[in-house]
Amino acid sequence: MQCAVACAYGGGTVINAIATGHGAAFPISLRVVAEVCRSDRTSVSTYADVDVGPVVRIVERVAERFGTGPLAVRITGDLPTAGGLKSSSATVNAIIRAAASLAGAEVDLFDVARLNAELSKWAGISVTGAFDDAVASAVGRSYLTDNHKLVVIRELDVSGRAVVLIPPYEKRRHRLEEMRAVAPLVRTAVAYAGLGMWREAMMINAAAYGYALGYPPEPWLEALRRGAVGGVSGTGPSHVFITDDPEGLAEALSKYGRVYVVDIPQSPCST
Repeated sequence: MQCAVACAYGGGTVINAIATGHGAAFPISLRVVAEVCRSDRTSVSTYADVDVGPVVRIVERVAERFGTGPLAVRITGDLPTAGGLKSSSATVNAIIRAAASLAGAEVDLFDVARLNAELSKWAGISVTGAFDDAVASAVGRSYLTDNHKLVVIRELDVSGRAVVLIPPYEKRRHRLEEMRAVAPLVRTAVAYAGLGMWREAMMINAAAYGYALGYPPEPWLEALRRGAVGGVSGTGPSHVFITDDPEGLAEALSKYGRVYVVDIPQSPCST
């Protein structure tokens, strides 16, 4: 059986694009791996407890795009899912890259992210297409993007290490009206990011979306007191904080849920 393998990173949020259409994300070292094989029928198996229906539809479109015929896809990884850590973007990126490799096609990573955004919006797994998430996941760097036009505005110098917190909160992605109501605040975050001031942008975004989504503020305030920047990632419930003392912050936040100390990659994922 002819197969190909590719991987893609998860990520954290600098600016959530739902309110304004402009977003920014950065990669984290937790990742998804896709093994894609030629087959007589389309199938998807995954390590995650998620509905694979939308992924199956995306795989069918990817197979059409690269002319591979039906594909059997096996998804593995260490990236927690359905929590705001860009697992959907990472999964689709890995599938696209593996399918392109199987077809012998050369693909630009920004074009991988554009195809990802188009397919994710079409399949209903993202409100905006999450182009910002797809770029960070595929390219392994942080960028401010226009998710409506699928345009990269500028690169952001996000680096170092981060702490991921996964608290036992119910996901609140359905609060679209509340998230769009904080657009004036988020536009300020976008302006800061446009100047390269991603820390300020990240803090404004975390305050705005944390309030709009109604998550308890205690983990965020604990992280702020310790000099970290960050907050709710995507629509949560995961929170991601960038800090100079990741081990100390992870210990302090462990009372709120599961914690991971992660690196912030500076290049694309490789298997």
